[in-house]
Amino acid sequence: MSTAVLNRKSTQALDEKIRQGKAFLRDLREALEALEDRRDLAAAKKRNAGKPGTPWREAAKELGID
Repeated sequence: MSTAVLNRKSTQALDEKIRQGKAFLRDLREALEALEDRRDLAAAKKRNAGKPGTPWREAAKELGID
């Protein structure tokens, strides 16, 4: 087998590992963002505990949902 063929196979294998690594990092980033969202929601619930909520009709009006 020639050196060119070996280099091409090595490059292809490396490219595949890079693609896999990038996919893993994307998944990890999404998981971390979801965890941050859950943390923020828990903090908001704790902060607003016992406070009256906003009626749906009022919230929908503020958001432009009819």
